[in-house]
Amino acid sequence: MTAQQGAGSKQDPGTDQAPPRPRARRRRAVRWIVHGVLLAALTVGLFGLLPRLGGLTGDARSLRHARPAFLAAAVVAQALSLGSYAQLYRQVLAALGARIRFWLAADVILATFFVSHLTPFGSATGTLVNTSALEADGVAAATTGEGIALTSLTSTVALIALFGVGFVATAGRHVAYQYLLIAGVALFLVAAVVAVLLAVGAHPAVAARAGRWAASLAKRVRPGIDVEKVGQTASQLASLARSALSGRAFAVSFCFASADLLFDLLSLDLVFVALGYQPGFGPLAVAYAAANIASAIPLTPGGLGVIEVTLVAVTVGFGAPRPTAVLAVLGYRIVNFWAPLIPGAIAYVWLRLRRGADGKAKPATEPRP
Repeated sequence: MTAQQGAGSKQDPGTDQAPPRPRARRRRAVRWIVHGVLLAALTVGLFGLLPRLGGLTGDARSLRHARPAFLAAAVVAQALSLGSYAQLYRQVLAALGARIRFWLAADVILATFFVSHLTPFGSATGTLVNTSALEADGVAAATTGEGIALTSLTSTVALIALFGVGFVATAGRHVAYQYLLIAGVALFLVAAVVAVLLAVGAHPAVAARAGRWAASLAKRVRPGIDVEKVGQTASQLASLARSALSGRAFAVSFCFASADLLFDLLSLDLVFVALGYQPGFGPLAVAYAAANIASAIPLTPGGLGVIEVTLVAVTVGFGAPRPTAVLAVLGYRIVNFWAPLIPGAIAYVWLRLRRGADGKAKPATEPRP
């Protein structure tokens, strides 16, 4: 941006910076179109092709005997899962010195879910929505960013623990080794990243060096970045992170993260039960954890396609009938992925209106050293 402005100052004032704007709008429109086409293709592929591969007939006779009460219970379990995640986010922010109301946390989580699953570069866009919403309540952007990272980190630790418990529970059960091999490799990579993040968070001096190194790289793009100030901020945030990742604060956060995963897993199990099949805790926990670990690589929004294929493959590997597994997984993803988009859209509009009504954001509180 600085280079473009410098070059533009030598041109005619009437044309200064005019050309980039149409190009930027076109690039943005192209990203939206490409993302929309990919999302539509993935959806059509999953709900059109996967049932055919599963051997389902056109009339889906298996659905005739589905029990609606269990499907309704799956929706309730999914709502409890989202509520637990909102509580996890609140707990992490409280450990960082920022306290917010539950309903604000729930709105932010739902809005972030909506944006990150339906927009290009969803994770980055969702983070911006999250940051903007909490700035209106005086939470500093740096604190929000660290809160998001620590929430994801705690959830990942709980997911690894769930995979371990499920793996132990499946001892003696036969499953195709390639599925467990893929899950094991993904688990190792995720665990390595978690270990690095925990090491950086536990040592403020290491975090300061990492912050200065990252700032020195970013300074090549934005020369105005203060490398030393970034290092000091990283050190302060690491000190706060240490309190959030230790003692009672971490224990409470881990409980909320576990509740989020277990209610989500219960939702999947209830859809299976609604179709007359019970996979058992061990196989379902391994399949669920493996699918979510595999989806950590952001190839598709919300792991769309990755989670479905992995869940079907692993549950079938543990003995589930393929048609039942396909129907159950697609039903679960309707509850888990598509249904929350409706309240997510409402929460997103509400937060936008709320921020517009409040005007400028309140002065954000800086993290305590």
